[in-house]
Amino acid sequence: MGGVFFKVWRSLRYFLFPFSLLYGFGVVIRNLFYEWGIFKVKKLPRPVVSVGNIMAGGTGKTPMVEWIGRYFSSLGKKVAILSRGYKRITKGFILVSDGDEILANSDECGDEPFQMALKSVEEKLGWIVAVCEDRYIAGLKILERFNVDVFLLDDGFQRRDLHRDIDIVIISGDEISEPLIPAGFKREPLHSLKRADVICVWDRIKMDNFSRYLDENKVVANFDYELLEIRKFFDYILSKEEFKGKKAVAFSGIGKHTKFVKLLKDNNFIVGEDFEFPDHYRYSPRDIERLIDALHATKAEFIVTTEKDYARLFSMKELEKFPFFYVKIRVRFLDGEEGLKQKLLELI
Repeated sequence: MGGVFFKVWRSLRYFLFPFSLLYGFGVVIRNLFYEWGIFKVKKLPRPVVSVGNIMAGGTGKTPMVEWIGRYFSSLGKKVAILSRGYKRITKGFILVSDGDEILANSDECGDEPFQMALKSVEEKLGWIVAVCEDRYIAGLKILERFNVDVFLLDDGFQRRDLHRDIDIVIISGDEISEPLIPAGFKREPLHSLKRADVICVWDRIKMDNFSRYLDENKVVANFDYELLEIRKFFDYILSKEEFKGKKAVAFSGIGKHTKFVKLLKDNNFIVGEDFEFPDHYRYSPRDIERLIDALHATKAEFIVTTEKDYARLFSMKELEKFPFFYVKIRVRFLDGEEGLKQKLLELI
């Protein structure tokens, strides 16, 4: 259903350009009201680092939040991650993890907060993870129970009502040609990049179109992702070498499915067939049947997906009987890593 809607929307998007102009005007006025002090900004009594973008999804914010969380944890700092909890079935404040155990499932908190909570518990990182529409209220509730050194906002660039000490924005290059919502996926005009403290550039894209929004005080870092390991659902870990020369069926419900498939192929996976689902997609038993049918039809040896999709499928324990695997990735900086670390270090 989501794929059909996406195709219809794409075919009609040119008729939506007038609404994009109105939307853009509203965004500009809203930002001006914050800058003029008409709209008030609340401040938490701890440093706040925001990771966001100007596109709706698909630029890898969550792995960057995890990288920053690990960096602060390596310095002995207690980290709390705040998220809205996109597409969750609940409302209000939900404590996803207290640093030791997971207290909510992916339906209750959203796939990305659940993914970060699961990673924190598995790797004993001790992150507090919470979701709430109002991140300020979430931060105060966390401080009532936990001694936190720093807050990380997942997808926080548009949350102008909460003060942040460092604004990190990820760009992928698609921002240049993509129209504003609702004709496209862009949330804000390019000139909004001026209020970012750090620009993290996915891959080595041409920066000519962004140069006017960069100044000497802005940190710029280039990054990509590397495949860290492959895990069977609910079970063991395998090395990348185990999959060389073997055929796979790939699927994902993320913003950049083609990037995921490319990552597999770059790591010597043979992708017999791949299935692209909408971002944050909730899988049905029929979807799983299709994947297993494709496994048999292509004579593939396993089915592989992303860590984010695994978080959504975590409650389907019956998948343990089938060769379902997921890949764990991590941020790999091409340059600018030390500049980003120094910026974060100055904060604490």
